[in-house]
Amino acid sequence: MTQRRGLSLWGAIWILALAMGAILFARDLAMVRWGGDLSIMGAALWGRDFVNVYTSGALTLQGRLDILYDVQAYRAFQDALFAPELAYHNYSYPPVTLVYTWLFALIPYPVALVAWLGGTGYAFVRAARPYLGEAGVPAWLALAAPASLVNLWAGHYGFLIGALWLGAFHILPRRPWLAGILIGCMIVKPHLAVLAPLVLLHRREWRAILAAAATSVGLVLLSIILFGPELWTTYLGRTAMLQAAMVDDLGTFFIQMMPTLMPSLALIGVPTFAAGVIQGLLAAAVAGLLWWRMPDDSKAAGLAAATATFLVLPYAFSYDMTVAGLAGLLLFRTRGDALSAVAFLLPLLLLILNAIPAPLAPLVIGFQLWALLFPKTGLRRA
Repeated sequence: MTQRRGLSLWGAIWILALAMGAILFARDLAMVRWGGDLSIMGAALWGRDFVNVYTSGALTLQGRLDILYDVQAYRAFQDALFAPELAYHNYSYPPVTLVYTWLFALIPYPVALVAWLGGTGYAFVRAARPYLGEAGVPAWLALAAPASLVNLWAGHYGFLIGALWLGAFHILPRRPWLAGILIGCMIVKPHLAVLAPLVLLHRREWRAILAAAATSVGLVLLSIILFGPELWTTYLGRTAMLQAAMVDDLGTFFIQMMPTLMPSLALIGVPTFAAGVIQGLLAAAVAGLLWWRMPDDSKAAGLAAATATFLVLPYAFSYDMTVAGLAGLLLFRTRGDALSAVAFLLPLLLLILNAIPAPLAPLVIGFQLWALLFPKTGLRRA
């Protein structure tokens, strides 16, 4: 009877996740300009943020990188490139991304989008297979997890970052040099790797640390050689600050997609300075807890660190949660209780919770981290 109830809840939660994901896509479908350019209300294209990958590639091919981080000039170029006037886009990624984005601009946008999501999605499924296989879950379900559905909708980096992270911590005990290279490649979204050094230091994986550092530095130097140092100056001095300011940008859709603490505090009226202090204290506490309770198994340590990342960072989005979402999936599979079901659904529930606003995401993520680090405590499957 207990097993039957567990299987029933497992199926019901998956149905709910897929239904919520379908609503996300249906909302865009309802706003498509069918008689015109097929844009979403003239403000976005299918694949949404993938337009930035494509635009940066086009700028690279056309030798117009001088406007890459100039928000107004960048948007004017983008509008001319795609015809509809796209809203709210700017290039927020470091110059190392230009090493590959130009490849996508060689082909039509719809084909490039399929190649981007198909290629990175395949890599993510391959990397997730060892984790899901141990729990008896088919690897392809990694693409149907809530964070994956959000990433498919947003056309973002979640699958690529997830594949690098999962692959690195799976092979770390056997191939530390390659694991370090994979972690170093996360410099394309460097903040999401903030806790990787902590895990490597705790495990004394010196070869992986050296490989990660060498890879990151090598990619930075390559981008400087190919595109010049000015892009890095602008990115670090202006663009990074522009993105950081989004953590308390009330009234925008972006803040509703952020599961981190500072946006949650902003939504309930906590002043920025006070929220920043609280965020700093939480980050220190979480890093200390992770160091103290670091799992011995490298895969388990990677899942815990990926979850902790969204408590340490003030700035991150639901589509970044592919690995943390996979940890939530495995937690729900193991425990089968209501709290783990909420943790599993969080990347989609976040849009509802923050819109109310009832910004409970940090509490849910905190529960997930605690359950991963203290697996024998708390609620268990009935």
